[in-house]
Amino acid sequence: MKKKYYLVQVGVTFSSPCFLPYSAGCIAAYLKNDKEVTENWIIPDIIGLREKIDDVINHFNNPDFVGFTCFTWNLEYNKTLAKELKKKFPDVKIIFGGHSVPAGHKFLEEYEFIDFLMHNEGEETTAQFLKAVADGTPLSCVPNLSFRDENGNCVTTEDYHPCDISVYPSPYTSGVFDHLIKEYPDIEFHATLETNRGCPYMCAYCEWCFTKKIRQFPMEKIKSEILWMAENRIRYCYCADANFGIFSRDVEIAQYVVDLKKEYGYPEVFKPCYAKESDDTVFEAGYILNKNNADKGVTLAYQSLDPHTLENIGRKNLTLEHFASLDARYNEAGIPTYTELILGLPGETYESFCRGICRLLESGQNNSMTVYECQVYPNTPMGNEEYKEKHGIKTSRIPLFGIHYNPEFNGVGEFIDVITETASMPHKDWVKAYMFSVILQTFHHLGLIRYFAIYINKEQGVSYYDFYNQLYDYIFDVNEGFLNKFFTELYNRKLDSEKAEWTYQKDIFSTTGWYFEEGAFLEMAYHSDEFWGDIKPFLLSFGIEDDIFNDLFEYQKKLIRKPFINEVEIKSGYSFYKYFNAVDEGRYEPLRKANNILSIKAHKDIQSWDVYAREVIWFGKRYSATLLVNPREKITYTEE
Repeated sequence: MKKKYYLVQVGVTFSSPCFLPYSAGCIAAYLKNDKEVTENWIIPDIIGLREKIDDVINHFNNPDFVGFTCFTWNLEYNKTLAKELKKKFPDVKIIFGGHSVPAGHKFLEEYEFIDFLMHNEGEETTAQFLKAVADGTPLSCVPNLSFRDENGNCVTTEDYHPCDISVYPSPYTSGVFDHLIKEYPDIEFHATLETNRGCPYMCAYCEWCFTKKIRQFPMEKIKSEILWMAENRIRYCYCADANFGIFSRDVEIAQYVVDLKKEYGYPEVFKPCYAKESDDTVFEAGYILNKNNADKGVTLAYQSLDPHTLENIGRKNLTLEHFASLDARYNEAGIPTYTELILGLPGETYESFCRGICRLLESGQNNSMTVYECQVYPNTPMGNEEYKEKHGIKTSRIPLFGIHYNPEFNGVGEFIDVITETASMPHKDWVKAYMFSVILQTFHHLGLIRYFAIYINKEQGVSYYDFYNQLYDYIFDVNEGFLNKFFTELYNRKLDSEKAEWTYQKDIFSTTGWYFEEGAFLEMAYHSDEFWGDIKPFLLSFGIEDDIFNDLFEYQKKLIRKPFINEVEIKSGYSFYKYFNAVDEGRYEPLRKANNILSIKAHKDIQSWDVYAREVIWFGKRYSATLLVNPREKITYTEE
């Protein structure tokens, strides 16, 4: 009689949008394609939605084995569900695998309800495991497996990485996800695409580094999966490659995505992680996607600019000179770029981190930047206890962020481990560095006083580091109004690493959560009069000539995109528009006295604050949608 092997992979929400359970889908497709497996096993439909525990248990019909795919966002749910399954089906065997399962047999020692652990990739290991169970082969012959032997001792078998993924069937075209699409027509499903697996880099914080060899999926399979997404109206496709653009064929993939978008309208968005070493291939692929509104920008990732920190994490960066040339090239082509940095990396200090951010501004990154708190994962060099001890790493276990979605945990919360202190950055310095980055992103990258910062930098020689440190001091030590009250609240919330309420939410901007800098920008835009009244004394302190200051203040203020206002006209006596365009293109053009009119018609009508938050902040910040002078608006400029 055939045994039943269930697969479980849930996300953080039961409602829209929801990612299809890709990892479990890959395993299911592989198992169903193996005749030796299907002769002895039934593989039921994947449990892919985060329902209440009591409800989801009803989907199981006398399971023999249940395999859980474990990630940061579902590990606690999986533990809870596994324990309840054991209560209802005492003979069921529980298997845990996925990124959140640490190497070795630690989980077997901690959790009695787990019977087996699978390590590394799941397709071949699962198939070999099921065959061994069916024919009585000793489990010691199955690679990447941890289990308890007949004496109750924990055993971990040989570490083996499969090499040939070219024959792996697709979870999409093999029909693995069809039941989810049919049974839940009201849920907007998002999809994951792999064109290859592996990463040549060994960054200490990253889970991609378990194999350096990059293995490619066949183009026929890749294109068939993208076509499936188009035909099934999948709006958002996340490309899970570690380095999209590392191969020349990635340009063809980008073009195929765009061709299907034109024909079917889907996928609307194709979001890749671009190659670390940005080159002509990345530029061409990024150009194709962005010019057809299928992506929101190209990543120029740094993580840190401190040489000692980069050595600690095994990271090699672009030179700032190369970065400046790339940034100018993308700007000239009308392609937005954004830079990613990580706060809390070992070796980084408050000053090195903040100076590093500002060096990127000096090199031309005025458009967009994201600063992430450094999360620690079990299967990374940084997750090793010796590594943490060596660098004085202390972490805080905090609730999983609800950034840009409404988490529906259905009674089981999830957690992440975030570095909040290192030997080189005490906790208070970490908080201050975080708030410096929030202020810089709010006022510069989201644009509130970007033009003042650039003008003062170019005309007075004030470095961005000095400018934003003065702004930091002004907000916390000088201002006694709206700015001080708001940012002090954020500071205190970040200081409390145990409570860790690090997501900003207010109902007028929707029930979703926002990064602090996004929430700060929304509040400044909403309380516009208070904000401009509070910030004006700071800007006046730089002694800009009155007539230039007044025109620049009006220019800066009117270019902030706001709801209910879809057309703007700015009359000025100075050539600000051309002046700042030149800066974006990596060159200097002196400010001229010239009467001019800048007229702008927004490409999208926005009549509420929640739509504004979604369209301008969430969907639009990568291309500077917070400022009306972005590539998507209709702009007319005339000089007398």
